[in-house]
Amino acid sequence: MARLLEHQGKALFKQKGIPIPEGRLVGSVAEARTVADELGFPVAIKAQVLSGRRGKAGGILFADDEDSLLKGIKELLGKEIQGSAVDRLLVEEKEEVQREWYMAVTADPSTRQPVGIFSSRGGVDIEQTAESEPASIVTAPIDISEGLHHYDAMDLLRQVGDLDSRQMLVLANVFTRLYQVYREYDCKLAEINPLALVEQGAIALDARVDIDDDAASRQTTLDIDFAEEAGDRAATLLEIAAATIDEHDHRGTVHFVQTDLDASYARGSGMVPVGLDAIGAGTGLTIMDELVPLGYYPINFCDTSGNPVGSKFYRITKVILAQPQIEGYLFVSCVSSQQLDNAARGVIKAFKELYPGTAGQPNIPCIVLFRGGWDDVAVDLFREHGISEGRWIKVLGRDTMERELAEIFDSLYRDWKRETGGL
Repeated sequence: MARLLEHQGKALFKQKGIPIPEGRLVGSVAEARTVADELGFPVAIKAQVLSGRRGKAGGILFADDEDSLLKGIKELLGKEIQGSAVDRLLVEEKEEVQREWYMAVTADPSTRQPVGIFSSRGGVDIEQTAESEPASIVTAPIDISEGLHHYDAMDLLRQVGDLDSRQMLVLANVFTRLYQVYREYDCKLAEINPLALVEQGAIALDARVDIDDDAASRQTTLDIDFAEEAGDRAATLLEIAAATIDEHDHRGTVHFVQTDLDASYARGSGMVPVGLDAIGAGTGLTIMDELVPLGYYPINFCDTSGNPVGSKFYRITKVILAQPQIEGYLFVSCVSSQQLDNAARGVIKAFKELYPGTAGQPNIPCIVLFRGGWDDVAVDLFREHGISEGRWIKVLGRDTMERELAEIFDSLYRDWKRETGGL
């Protein structure tokens, strides 16, 4: 899903009238000094990364004076938090907190409608609270055709039991505005944790906003770099590039995510990193089951399904082969009616651009397997373009099963390693 950074989520909150601390985004010591001079001390310094639990990872610091500010900025800029490098910081006013709550609107797949969630225990993981103090969490379904009215929010908050009437009025107002963010920006989740009670009222000290990937194209006003299934980390440049493939063309879909960004897992496990494109997620999992025991680990997941046009195969092949760590590439189709000559034309064009000196014959071990609609045409196209004659590529047809494919790739890789030294 497309997750916004904290400062982006807070900007949406501010537009809808949800109070947030005054703050600025900075990327240097000089900028931080300027912001701190404007705000005054004390301030909070918060790493802008997509991963959760920043505080526990040392990603949130506080500064009472200029010396502690400079120390905090230098400590956080360039720091890596759960695999994400910190290059931007949010410097904002530090609030005097009297109490913390949790508030969210999220999609409930079981009822296929939004649900409002509130807890009197804010500032901690909601999953942890659900385990240790389930009674402190209250929920209510929201009729999407009606929306969340102020009286609906009040009814939900009355279940908490330890809120006075003034607090309920303030919190109900925030709740309805949070729902507006959820609906207007096609969210899967709009969350405030913690929502703090301060002298002036309630204020959102943090913001988590996750946009539905399928609706991201509608949210043109948001600065989103997203990748499906990237999880809590930021999308990589290759994932962002892959995500644009389906933007304006819905003829088939391309799902791409890097599962081992620098191949450290593969190499640390003594395996060879390879790139993989599979037609059908099940096919991808099946070929992984055969490759891994032989010592090969796909460092990306890619599913090109729904009969994409050749241009999509061309673009995703270039994305996969742009991973500098891979020592091989496999394209595997399932047995389906998908038009495989389109796939062949796209892959061939990518190969010819990537390996112009050999007219498209690759210099790393490559296997392409065509099974299904127009598979004979696909195989013929590789032969007609002379790519099948390459030393390090095997073009296979419908009679090849996954285990045989993995064994053929293993043999090809061993020959390549022995003859070229892996260069």
